[in-house]
Amino acid sequence: MLRRDLKQATFQVFFIFFTIGVFAFLLSSPAAAQPKGEPIKIGWIAELSGTWSFFGATGLTAAQIAEEEINAKGGVLGRPIQVIPMDNRTDPAQAASAARMLDTQHKVLTFSGPTSSDTALAVYGYAEQNKVPFVVPVAAFPRLTRPGTEWTFRVEPDAVGWGYAIVKFVEKMKPGASIALIYSDFALQRAIVAGIKYQAERSGIKIATDIIFPQNATDATVQAAQVKSKNPDFVFVSGGGAFDVTLTNQILDLGIKPEQIIHPFGAVKMILGWGPRSVGSYYGTFFDHSLGGLNEYGKGLITKFTKRAGYIPAYIENFCYATVYLIKEAVEKAGTVDRTKFRDAMRNINTKEITTGIPMVFDKNGARKEYMYFLQMKEVGKDTYQSKEAFYIEWDPEVIPVYQLAP
Repeated sequence: MLRRDLKQATFQVFFIFFTIGVFAFLLSSPAAAQPKGEPIKIGWIAELSGTWSFFGATGLTAAQIAEEEINAKGGVLGRPIQVIPMDNRTDPAQAASAARMLDTQHKVLTFSGPTSSDTALAVYGYAEQNKVPFVVPVAAFPRLTRPGTEWTFRVEPDAVGWGYAIVKFVEKMKPGASIALIYSDFALQRAIVAGIKYQAERSGIKIATDIIFPQNATDATVQAAQVKSKNPDFVFVSGGGAFDVTLTNQILDLGIKPEQIIHPFGAVKMILGWGPRSVGSYYGTFFDHSLGGLNEYGKGLITKFTKRAGYIPAYIENFCYATVYLIKEAVEKAGTVDRTKFRDAMRNINTKEITTGIPMVFDKNGARKEYMYFLQMKEVGKDTYQSKEAFYIEWDPEVIPVYQLAP
């Protein structure tokens, strides 16, 4: 009886100490550490309504996933990171107003968020004048990192360079080819076309026709027929916002083959909108679920975003997600939320994109080293698609005079 009681008491003591040990381990685990104190604020000025809303809204979702992940792992410098969204309505004046409010009322550390070059330029003007850091996730207009820029950093390669890359791709597929240009009158498209025209002359690529639409265009029937009449080898197609889907399908309606079409970029909703008829066409990108080499963060973003949004992410979502992690790393390197020290940390950062491992280094004007993939569409379903890599290129930002071509 005494022996049985002794065994029972010993077991109870062991169980108590075991429980205490497990509890102490959990408390000491980094995953259990909760960030405390005043949040480190990112003013996320996005196109949540207006022409580019399908870019802005999807980018915000990706940024919020990064925010949640970072805070679940202890935050930044022991403090939570907070993405504060504000709708710029795809309107430059509204974007500048949002920047002012986030600066003066919310006291954000940095601006981020725009996916439209037009709205990003408005934020750029405020940021540079008022010395507020601005980490641009997606907008690609070169003027965002023109010489003399001090407070702005552009994560996405510049749009003039995209035009350079498109011509190099065409040159590889068919030397001496002709290409028709049909696009909307937005800063992004104008910059891409400037790069195409500059490099086409040097690569022996002929411009068959050059058609530009006003920003509020909704139909391209007549212009698509004009493109067809020129019988080009390739057609550069880039409509603003949802008009891109209309433009693409009207081009296809007139008998242009998918294999002739080159889109400078392909967000998921755009690709799905192009539809199965576009299988065989090409698009430029910087991140895609069809690419190999994605790390655990990249695969995790695809899984989490798809579960939350109902469709797979592409380069827009990736840049927004990766930008929040980039800001986190710069804050840690600065060791403070002082804006000037954060800016200096961004200038000196030498890291890799969290999802792909592609280098992230900025030049003296805040521009990133350029690179681009071109993928060919192989399958398009209701809510997903598959593509295959057709071409990859890297280049130095100064290989063409980007700031003269898109001042």
